[in-house]
Amino acid sequence: MTAFIFLISFLLHVITLAAIYQLLKQIKQLKQQKQNNTSEVMELFDTYLQEIKEENRMLEARLGNNDRKDLGEAQQATMRKNTPDPINQMEYADTTPDLPEAEADDSFETSLQARILQLYDQGYSHEEIASKLNCGKTEAELVIKLHGKNT
Repeated sequence: MTAFIFLISFLLHVITLAAIYQLLKQIKQLKQQKQNNTSEVMELFDTYLQEIKEENRMLEARLGNNDRKDLGEAQQATMRKNTPDPINQMEYADTTPDLPEAEADDSFETSLQARILQLYDQGYSHEEIASKLNCGKTEAELVIKLHGKNT
């Protein structure tokens, strides 16, 4: 009898080891697929990067290097003009940017939950709130109960 139990135990151990081996093989395959996918993505990014670099080279060739140098000198000259002198810094420190004026037509609309709670605070019942706001009684009751739990 004990020999039979040992035989069953041995078979179960062999089956378990075989299953573990198969799972390890599957994990290894998944890792290789993941590495292949990441390498494919990296290759795709490299291709896009090369295309963008080529487009930039073509654009630079069209514009020409002379226009780029002239533009750089013009930008430097305007930056020199716009930077304040240390002597006149007080003059620039007092200036504030012009802010756009607020529109007087702004309107605010309270949410349904806020209106329900406002009416409840005024002493109205669930049914009265539902009829005034044209919403369901259970909705009004639910909003009130949830607000009570949050406070």
